[in-house]
Order: sequence, then C-alpha cells, then structure tokens
Amino acid sequence: MIVLELISGGDLKEYLNKFKPSPGELVLSSVPSILLSFCRQIASGMEYLSRKKFVHRDLAARNILVSDEGTGICKIGDFGMSRDLKDESYYISQAKKIPIKWTAPEALHYKKYSSASDVWSYGAVMYEIWSLGHKPFEIYTNQECIRLVDSGYRLPPPPGCPKPMYKLMMKCWNPDTYNRPSFSDISSSLSSPDKQLLMINKEDPVTVLGGALETSHSLYTDLQYMYKN
Repeated sequence: MIVLELISGGDLKEYLNKFKPSPGELVLSSVPSILLSFCRQIASGMEYLSRKKFVHRDLAARNILVSDEGTGICKIGDFGMSRDLKDESYYISQAKKIPIKWTAPEALHYKKYSSASDVWSYGAVMYEIWSLGHKPFEIYTNQECIRLVDSGYRLPPPPGCPKPMYKLMMKCWNPDTYNRPSFSDISSSLSSPDKQLLMINKEDPVTVLGGALETSHSLYTDLQYMYKN
C-alpha cells in the first residue's frame, strides 16, 4: 500500500482562478503577496531539486500542487519527465512530446535539458501566476511561439505585474543559458521585502491585476525588447 498526501487545493493553474475578479471588481489587496509567496515557494523547491542534480523538464502551473490551507502551500509534482543529471551539466532528451510554450529554446532545438532550461520554465510559471492562470503564448500556435522566441520576442508583462517580478521573468528568458540566474540566485532575489518586490512605480502605465492581457502590452517596454534581434 502506498500512502499519498492529499493536496486539497488541486493544481496551481486551477487554484489561481479563485483570485480572478468578477467584472467591474478588483482583486483583493492581499493577492499580490500571495502570488509572491507562490513564486518564492516554487523557487525554493526547484533550488532543492537543482542541488540534488535533478532537472524537472515539465515545470508548469498545472504540475504544481497547492494545499488549500491558509494562503496555499505549493508542492512541485509530476516528475514523469524528470532526470538525474548526476555528473552531467545537461541531459539530451529523446522525448517526442514537449510542452513547447514552457520549454527553453536549447531544449526545443537541441533537446538539451539542464537546470537552466528549468529556469526558463520557471519564468513561464511566473507569467502564469501573475496573469492569474493564463497560458504562456495562449493566442499563438506552437510553431508561432517558437518563431517568436527565436526572434527575441518575449511575453509582455501580465496586467498589474510589479516591475521587479517582470524583470526576473526576463532574466529567466535570457537566450544564453549561462546568463540565466540559478535557482539559488532567484531565491536570493525573492528574499527582498514584499514592499520592494511588489512596488508599482507611479510613472508606469496603470494596469490592474487580473485585467485583459492586451492592457499591459505597453508596460515596461525597456525590458520587453531587450532580446529582440
């Protein structure tokens, strides 16, 4: 008999739906801190896996389980695609089914998976979190997504996303694997006080957390196009 923990909140993608405001309403003021907590917890879990030389390969909100206690405890799940890197810095995959919109370019083109490719996927998870459950590149086909990423295009920030959070996403999406932060770096960045990480500058265009994605396309353009060819 195998005893498994009951995670009452389901997966993170579905859990995020509870924070979406009704038409004409705003999200609760406590939500940004909860979302930041999710980012911290997932980074901490991935830092542990990275230290143990495991690469997940399918990090996405659908594979994060959430305990429905308090503000939600995140646990990384679905290790069906994970691999033990042992003494190698990367793993060459023969997998045929790939979650393209969460997967790093080097993994898509050369089947090379590493902790750095997990970091790219973590950036996509951050996008899911701050968009309150939207899928990365949801209006694009897989082939369009690949072309866009190869051209240096990156997802615009979700509405209401604080600049420090989007800046971290963009670091995760660096085309150069060696210039992406490690999970230890990410955890360190997220250890700053909530007030500092959740700050919205007065000079930035006003957008609302949970709003329509197109409302934030002009937000943080100094970061959006930093990898554009």
